[in-house]
Amino acid sequence: MKPPAPLDIVAALRLALVIFWRQFAPIIFLGLIFLTLPAVALRTFSIGTAASPDPALGTIAETLRWLLVMVFLCAVTGGVLARTSDPRAFMRAGLGRLQPGLVVALVIGIGLMTLRIVLLLASRILQLGQMSSLLFVVACIAVFAVWAVAVPVALGERQWPMDALRRSAELTRGNRWRLAALFILIALALTPAIMAVRFAVFHAAKTPHQIAEIVQSMTITSPGLWIVQLSTLLIYGLLSVVPVALYLTLAGRR
Repeated sequence: MKPPAPLDIVAALRLALVIFWRQFAPIIFLGLIFLTLPAVALRTFSIGTAASPDPALGTIAETLRWLLVMVFLCAVTGGVLARTSDPRAFMRAGLGRLQPGLVVALVIGIGLMTLRIVLLLASRILQLGQMSSLLFVVACIAVFAVWAVAVPVALGERQWPMDALRRSAELTRGNRWRLAALFILIALALTPAIMAVRFAVFHAAKTPHQIAEIVQSMTITSPGLWIVQLSTLLIYGLLSVVPVALYLTLAGRR
């Protein structure tokens, strides 16, 4: 089978920005519902933070947080694939066609979580130090290079996990080094913004312990809390349109 044409990374990123600009309102509204408000609620009740009295609650909160991130990603992807300019229709379409994409996202997430646990155990047994973290980052890049468009495939072509993963591997074949480079490029591009937010909120902290103290002191009226949450909302909003933009580009459906 002839491999797909080389991926035009610039065109894919331009398409992602166009989608984000045109669908800014519904994307941000979905982000407020699934990302910002739950995070603020958990922060208000000190659940899932260093101040949480029960570590089990912290684990549950973190799991719930990532589940909501997956729901947000699938809702945005479904809305984009609906090809509508009406914000309400965008959100209805996104929320109404979640299931196949959410299952695929869960499969990938569980796989990465399992790998992370295995690497941490191996690190303790073999005393690998920071090598386990480096290996996990490499694994994340490899997963993105092969299955970056698995969720859009599942939603756009109504395919279930294994079929969606195979279809994604087919679409990304011949472009995986470009997709790996795109992953690194996005990470590098976001680093200055993340560092700026960190400086604005935690500039007085010099150690991880001091950062933890600042986080524990945050309340719903703390400007730092809202700076972190709103910047996270914008970053996640931008990232959410990248997979569907890649899918539309690779599948020739622009």
